[in-house]
Amino acid sequence: MAREDIVSAAVMVSSPDKTLEIKDEFQLSYLVDALNSVVIYKKVSREGEVSRLLVQFTLKLTDGNTVKVEPAGAHIIINDIEYKSKPESSLELFTLGTRLVDN
Repeated sequence: MAREDIVSAAVMVSSPDKTLEIKDEFQLSYLVDALNSVVIYKKVSREGEVSRLLVQFTLKLTDGNTVKVEPAGAHIIINDIEYKSKPESSLELFTLGTRLVDN
């Protein structure tokens, strides 16, 4: 994915239930780099809803599609499909989301 593929981006954090549109070009470029660094191993079945802090990025793309990305520990959820992922890359996205909303 390239920065040019994204029309708009937002991040939502469940506690304290805040949503922020990401407009800063540096932050958008950092988000793209973080998304491109995610290592996905395989699709896994969802084990139901788990109570945890939710960080979700919503990307509106130039082709008209919307992509929702939710880092979840050793998993990442993309458009409601859960994948086993490298925990460090998921943590980077999670940390980015919480920092953006906290600032």
